[in-house]
Amino acid sequence: MEISGKPTVHPFLFIGGKAAGYFTWLMLVLALSVCSGLRQSTGPWVDYAACATLSAGFILILISSLTLGRSIRIGLPTVETSLRTNGIYSLSRNPMYLGVHLVTLAAILFTLKWWIILPGIFSIYTYHQIVLGEERFLEQRFGTPYSLYKKSTRRYF
Repeated sequence: MEISGKPTVHPFLFIGGKAAGYFTWLMLVLALSVCSGLRQSTGPWVDYAACATLSAGFILILISSLTLGRSIRIGLPTVETSLRTNGIYSLSRNPMYLGVHLVTLAAILFTLKWWIILPGIFSIYTYHQIVLGEERFLEQRFGTPYSLYKKSTRRYF
C-alpha cells in the first residue's frame, strides 16, 4: 500500500509547512498538559472557543480518516484511486484539512504566543496551497465528475 506520493507544492514549503503545523500541535499538547506557562488565559470565552475549535477539528479529522480508509496519503497518489464524494465528503471537499486548520487554530487560541501563532499561520497557508494543488490534480485525474463535485460541494464548509 502506498502511503506517500508527490507533493503538490515545492518540497521546502511542503515539509516546512507540515513541520510548522506539528510544532504548533506539540505546543498545544504541552500547553494543555505539562507546561502551563505556555497557556495564555484571556478569559473563559477564548478558552471555550479554543475547546470547541479543538473538538470540532479532531472530530473532522477522525470522520474524514475513517471515510478515506486506505486512500489516505501524504502527497499525490501515484497509483489509481477513486474519487471519494460520500459521507463527510458530501459536505466538504477537504474535511480533513479543515480539521487540521481547526486544531492549529485551537493551538493558537490556547497559547496566544507570537512564536506559536506565526508557524501556525504558515502551516494553515501551506495546507491551503496543498489543497489548491490537489484540486488541480483531481481535475486532471477525474475530469467532469470532479468538476461537478467541485460545483456542488464547498472546499471547506
